Amino acid sequence: MKFLNEQGQEISLKRAENLPGYEVTLSEDVVIDSAVNNPFFKGINILQLPKKLKGFRENSDLKTLFAPQVLNVGLKIILDKDECAIFEPAEELVINQRLILVNRIFGTNQIVQPMFINFGLRNVKLSSKTVIGTILIQKNNIEL
Repeated sequence: MKFLNEQGQEISLKRAENLPGYEVTLSEDVVIDSAVNNPFFKGINILQLPKKLKGFRENSDLKTLFAPQVLNVGLKIILDKDECAIFEPAEELVINQRLILVNRIFGTNQIVQPMFINFGLRNVKLSSKTVIGTILIQKNNIEL
């Protein structure tokens, strides 16, 4: 197992304190939009709701309502053929910020890009170098 940065140089990650894995941090500042900030809900009142619901399935704003947002961590994983990487999000993001992780498992030569959906009522602002989770390496003992 090796970890590479965006330039393909081998890097080492800090060991996680709470799990047997490695800390994953953001490489850039990011804002994860809340679903309530979707343009569909701007200026809506109860009297306009029936009008807004016409063409509900074709509404372009609603098609992106729960689209996951990719977080760039600047990390690529090189694994052995019998290994996979499991991303476990930080409890702070899941419990306090109401973020739900969409993708959890990464294979060899994959760029680690966790995707989150914000189910909270406010946008979540995360700065670079924020620990967003832990990468766990799972080794399969079954011969492939």
